[in-house]
Amino acid sequence: MEFGRPKSVEEKLEGYRKFWSLEDVRYPLIGFDVGGFFPFQWFGALRQIKESAFLKPEHLIVEKYLEDYTQLYRRSAGVNDDLIKGVSPIPAIPWMEAMLGCPVEISGESIWGKERNAPWEALADLSLEDDNPWLQKYLEFLDALVRNAAGQYPISQPILRGISDMVGALRGNNQALLDTLESPDKIKDLAARCTDALIKVTRKQYEIIQPFYGGYLIEQFGIWSPEIIVRLQEDVSAVYSPKTYCGLIQEFDRQVAASFPRCLIHLHNSSLFLIDHFLDIEQIDVFQINRDLVGMSTPEMIPYLQKVQQRNRRMLIRGPMSFEDLRLMKSALRPAGLILQIVLNNADKTAQYTEFINQLFTGTSVP
Repeated sequence: MEFGRPKSVEEKLEGYRKFWSLEDVRYPLIGFDVGGFFPFQWFGALRQIKESAFLKPEHLIVEKYLEDYTQLYRRSAGVNDDLIKGVSPIPAIPWMEAMLGCPVEISGESIWGKERNAPWEALADLSLEDDNPWLQKYLEFLDALVRNAAGQYPISQPILRGISDMVGALRGNNQALLDTLESPDKIKDLAARCTDALIKVTRKQYEIIQPFYGGYLIEQFGIWSPEIIVRLQEDVSAVYSPKTYCGLIQEFDRQVAASFPRCLIHLHNSSLFLIDHFLDIEQIDVFQINRDLVGMSTPEMIPYLQKVQQRNRRMLIRGPMSFEDLRLMKSALRPAGLILQIVLNNADKTAQYTEFINQLFTGTSVP
């Protein structure tokens, strides 16, 4: 192992192929996500939008962002690790919520989707039409990014919300939780409409996104797939009981996963008590589990992570990781079908982590 030396795309692809085939390997794929999540620092055009205003699609002039995207890619690609880097439409924008009618607010250095708090009658005919302004702006961004990259690096989808997340945004999270008890049939109908919207957006984006070396990237996680891949998440499931998740949401996660050749689901440790029920969805290929700063410690997470491997599924663990976290993961988890994505505040720490990783896995270091 010589982790940290420059690698060609072909070398990285070989690592991904071993990951997808669950091939026995000596060490997992390891990557860095450097610099944190600061869209206002990345994109100068965002800083020009009036504060305390509701963000509209027409505020986003795509051409103003392209040079910043080029620089963003160059910075991320300058970090030597096992993962392919790419870019996606502004990840801070809650694209799905916006497409479904939630106001998007911008203030200071934050962008967020406000809960729509819509009454049931306003959601009875909810659907995502082709001429939806936020959908059109999303696709415009993808098209411009594809042209700007000119095949030199991959373009990917950003964060697109999960079914429970969209239901909560539309009804209001507190109200949606009450609805699971008082109006479960209406929750299922709304979840079905959100499912249709997510599938539609995912299909439309892949009409624009071009394959990169025959495959596709989920940029946030640096994971390359040899086939089209859908990204699921269920953040709001953290407040659902197993009965509520299985009765109202699980079938729609299964429908999304089954609609595409490959599927990744993003989970926080707060949802790991539902891991058996997520694992019951056989169409989910990769479990991306966050090592969050709050909630479970790494030792507390290990039994849940081992369950994923016991069910012969691939796993990507992302978050800030101490050297002790890495030691524990090495001892407790199989390297086959495993990616570790270490989140660092700045690139100054990558050399220290690189040396430690080489020593941990082989007892050697990179000159």
